[in-house]
Amino acid sequence: MEQAGAAEDFPFEVRPQQRQMALAIAEAIENERHLAVEAGTGVGKSFAYLVPLILAAKMRSVQVVVSTYTIGLQEQLIQKDIPFLHRHLGVDFKAVLVKGRSNYLCLRRLARAEQMSGDLFRGDQSAELERLREWSRVTKDGSLQELHDQPSHEVWSAVNTEYGNCLGHRCPEFKNCFFFKARREIADADLLIVNHHLFFSDLALRRQKAAILPETSIVVMDEAHMIESVASDHLGLRLSQYQFEHWLRRLYIAETNKGILAKLKSGEGAHTAVLIYEEIARFFSAVREWAQLGRNKKQQTVSSPIPLETSLPALIKQLNSIVRIIHDEQRDLDIRAELAAARRRGEEIMQALEAFMQQALSDSVYWVALEGSRRPQTVLYSAPIEVAPLLSENLFEAMKCVITTSATLAVDGRLDYFIHRVGALECDIEQVGSPFDYASQMKVLIPKGMPDPSDAKAYTTATAHAVQHFVRLTQGRAFVLFTSDRMMRGVAGLLREELLQEDYELLVQGDGLPRSAMLDRFRKGVKSVLFGLDSFWMGVDVRGEALSNVIITKLPFAVPDEPPS
Repeated sequence: MEQAGAAEDFPFEVRPQQRQMALAIAEAIENERHLAVEAGTGVGKSFAYLVPLILAAKMRSVQVVVSTYTIGLQEQLIQKDIPFLHRHLGVDFKAVLVKGRSNYLCLRRLARAEQMSGDLFRGDQSAELERLREWSRVTKDGSLQELHDQPSHEVWSAVNTEYGNCLGHRCPEFKNCFFFKARREIADADLLIVNHHLFFSDLALRRQKAAILPETSIVVMDEAHMIESVASDHLGLRLSQYQFEHWLRRLYIAETNKGILAKLKSGEGAHTAVLIYEEIARFFSAVREWAQLGRNKKQQTVSSPIPLETSLPALIKQLNSIVRIIHDEQRDLDIRAELAAARRRGEEIMQALEAFMQQALSDSVYWVALEGSRRPQTVLYSAPIEVAPLLSENLFEAMKCVITTSATLAVDGRLDYFIHRVGALECDIEQVGSPFDYASQMKVLIPKGMPDPSDAKAYTTATAHAVQHFVRLTQGRAFVLFTSDRMMRGVAGLLREELLQEDYELLVQGDGLPRSAMLDRFRKGVKSVLFGLDSFWMGVDVRGEALSNVIITKLPFAVPDEPPS
């Protein structure tokens, strides 16, 4: 590895901490023990776990998994670290990035959507379908991440490979199916790269005797400080007004008289759908009023069942009965599949609503929140008070070796708190420091006299002045990180012209470039300044002087009164 590394575009450095971590992981895998590793910045964690993991996969003829929280780390693993190991490890192995089913285009559903576009979509959405058809002829893997111009959520949800809406081997497009091609790649792989959301979705499904991922017994969970939060999301519930409306719009869109029920001329179904629309609006408005949610109050804990009545469960049950009758009378396999999927989703939403209203999930906390700035919506939440018992049973007891690692796991220098919170009852511990000399390699500067962030206008203006000053000090080569899209765009609007006049390249997240393309442009730029949101806070790898300045406009603290502890 030492000579091979010297030939790459970055110099190889012997890091004792990296070696210590790799040996600890190899020993944990060999002895089938769980291991928690805190490794400081600059250790080179990815190589420290990839090498023993790959060797174990080949020696044991088993599949192994790496799960990450951020897209950035996934891209680093797939595009840089794994290709490097392919060239220099001396072992022939296959690694695959695993994406969720809904990330893939379904050719059968695309054809059906095109045929029924006049009954399902507006004119601009029909144009989106045409672009998707052109893209389907040239795409390599048919995944949403390959698309530069992202389609609307409504259009993509009508053409993706939806759970419960798949004909499998009976599908006329089975041989060309992007999803099943990906699944065949997964079956042949030694190493699977997934994200935490997919991993815990699989874990939740396994509790219901289903699965997304193949059986595995060895997993590395990088960015493990996010495990508790992601697990809580997937083992609880989140139910919004938009989710109800999105489910209903695939069946019937009242304002345009479009949808499957309109196409099939089901007056009874359309009428019931209209009643559901009205009750959705009434119910969520009543919840918002009951909780007194508004500009100055964004959430409210629900300590006992909300004293509100709703006819939504009965109306959804009624609509599902109508849809079932129409389904059974249909001979068109495509329409049958769409109706079956819609009915199944309606059932899931109804059960989730009843579970919230009756507070049927044990050992859970319930709350309601007001979310969104452009179109505020009321959201119902439930989450386990503690995920530790669930993770202990479904993760640590179910697998032979779980490696959790991050640069930030310790509390007061110890890992006991982390291990307790994630339910790793029997777990070895390894802590390795950072090879970086922070005292001589970096400075932390905090501007004085900044206005209170609650005064949004004054704080945005002051932030823009501070950003401009510090960007000039390093001649660009700066990340400017935000916790709010509105503030990011406000600062960008104030600085864009001046930065461009001084020959800076300003890259703003959401301006059209995909995240990976933004990073590539930033690395290659001479005076680049990147404005980014949460996906740039973690898992980003920019080596050398290309990134010399990180400006944090506001620390991303969680809301202090958020119910889950």
